[in-house]
Amino acid sequence: MSGKHKPTDAEMAEVEAQAAQAEETADTVQEAAEQAEKPIQRKPCVYCGPSVRGVARQYTVYAGEIPEALAEFIKAHPAAKGLLVSTERFAQVRSNLGRSGTAEAILFQKIKSEL
Repeated sequence: MSGKHKPTDAEMAEVEAQAAQAEETADTVQEAAEQAEKPIQRKPCVYCGPSVRGVARQYTVYAGEIPEALAEFIKAHPAAKGLLVSTERFAQVRSNLGRSGTAEAILFQKIKSEL
């Protein structure tokens, strides 16, 4: 006897099942990474925050995805996300921007003070 253990058929099946599961998990992780790289698809929206050179002008309408510069700006200034609104909400938000004390006016001033 050489002392080496020969794997049984059941052990081999278990190893093969683990390998298949690991491969499936790797495929799932790869798919998730690919999805994360895709730009977010949106309905038409309007940026109601202050104009920022090289990023966005106030009241710009975006159909589909927003530009990368605006997405980066929102990451740096999370309050700006509250002023990226659907076209359905635009009229109300624009009206609220002119009224001090409204959530929209407060967000606008917060972003403007950060610039």
